Amino acid sequence: FCATLGTTPCCSFDKLLELGPICNKENIWMHIDAAYAGSAFICPEFRHLLNGVEFADSFNFNPHKWLLVNFDCSAMWVKKRSDLIGAFKLEPLYLQHHHQESGLVTDYRHWQIPLGRRFRSLKLWFVLRMYGVKGLQEHIRKHVRLSHQFEHLVLQDERFEICAKVVLGLVCFRLKGSNELNEALLKSINDAKKIHLVPCHLREKFVLRFAICSRTVESTHIKFAWQHISQLATDLLKTWEQNHHQQ
Repeated sequence: FCATLGTTPCCSFDKLLELGPICNKENIWMHIDAAYAGSAFICPEFRHLLNGVEFADSFNFNPHKWLLVNFDCSAMWVKKRSDLIGAFKLEPLYLQHHHQESGLVTDYRHWQIPLGRRFRSLKLWFVLRMYGVKGLQEHIRKHVRLSHQFEHLVLQDERFEICAKVVLGLVCFRLKGSNELNEALLKSINDAKKIHLVPCHLREKFVLRFAICSRTVESTHIKFAWQHISQLATDLLKTWEQNHHQQ
């Protein structure tokens, strides 16, 4: 069973405290996918979103999504390493060595299907050394502050609505109106090539997603993006109304 912390469309969170005990009782492996949101758990104020993680058998997040590590880099934990090693261990004579039974060596070829693996931990180590815990925490907090700034701008415009709770760095919003209207707005935004948005469907509504993800983003960029979106919406609504009057 895969529970998700920070879903891709709207950054929603499964209720681990409800799902975990069921999985444990029924002897179902529970994996937690926190690909995007997992980086935020370095900040104490977001760790409540992890409540229930103790029920999980495995947990994964992607430092390349929000922790300043270049693609690709995923971190995975397992509760019992023997579960993986028991499935993947391969011991032909030509792969055996004198230290394998000493308990002093962690042989990661037993943790996966391929025998070799890339040295992704090195680039993660460099980021940790350069930024430190406080630097990475501030990176996350800054993005969350900026997402709430964008949310506030959206809420000030009565033409728009917020479609999901803003928890981390993602704001889901749309023009009040039809899906076709919002599809047209997204097209005009992306065709202008000043900013780029990716949509999703939430409860059958076509929704625009504003994701804060750049290392160099500042408050001025948020204001610029909103002014740009707002102006395009104004232009679109004028055209939309004219077309409907003509029809």
